[in-house]
Amino acid sequence: MFRKKLQYLAEAALLKAMLAFCRLLGLDRSSALGGWLGRNIGPKLGITRRARNNIARAMPELSNAEIERIVVGMWDNLGRTAFEYAHLDKFSRPEERHRIEIVGIEPLLAYAATGKGGILVSGHFANWELMPLAMRLEGLDGGGVYRAANNPYVNDWMVTMRRELIVPDQIAKGPKGARLLIQAIRDKRFVAMLIDQRLSEGIEARLFGLPAMTTPTPAVIALRYNAALIPASIVRTEGAHFRVTVHAPVELRRDAEPTAEILRVTQLLNDFLEARIREKPESWFWLHNRWKD
Repeated sequence: MFRKKLQYLAEAALLKAMLAFCRLLGLDRSSALGGWLGRNIGPKLGITRRARNNIARAMPELSNAEIERIVVGMWDNLGRTAFEYAHLDKFSRPEERHRIEIVGIEPLLAYAATGKGGILVSGHFANWELMPLAMRLEGLDGGGVYRAANNPYVNDWMVTMRRELIVPDQIAKGPKGARLLIQAIRDKRFVAMLIDQRLSEGIEARLFGLPAMTTPTPAVIALRYNAALIPASIVRTEGAHFRVTVHAPVELRRDAEPTAEILRVTQLLNDFLEARIREKPESWFWLHNRWKD
């Protein structure tokens, strides 16, 4: 236990040192350095074998050269994202608002003006922290669902940072978080969720034609509490510049048999994620064990 605590403290200290160094560099140079390190180091790491295998399973038509291009691009994005954490506060500043272009927000704002809430769903694309931030920048009150980090010191920093700079309500995955999520929807607020990772206790849907255990939570809550279910996506356009797109809400058949409708909606969300991945595969987090061996 003591050794594990020392490890956690060392990891947290290293993180803070990296953040301090990045703040000295500024946002654009930090992003560029993170991308350079990602491109040159990431593809050589052992964990990258999982990314290559995942890409080959999802898109078997790709050549080895095409897979490697995606891998390098993925690591470029991950390096940039990691080094951009030191500058998340800048994206909210009026003089930096040009860094996040938000497309398709008008229908959602009109819906919110009626006093209703909903669930925004997306995946680990580009700098995924900025998707819920875009929600707040447009005046949509609410929170974000997160998976707790293994390191408790890092987790405390992440939660505090997200609460102060992204959205105020941070909802941890789990039974307690589920109650907070339901309460937010009952209060007619908005909640952002990333739904692209494997959930062992989820339901089986398809992703790239492969069985993929997927969370049914968005479909369940949207149907049960009469909330809108809105897919959203984010792409890195160039350097530390992004485009967030709010897509058309999922049409829910509220009079359908509940179990069948939950499965249908969950599959629609996976289809949405797959389409976004195919559009820009290097933007997605391929390192996750999405299809358990």
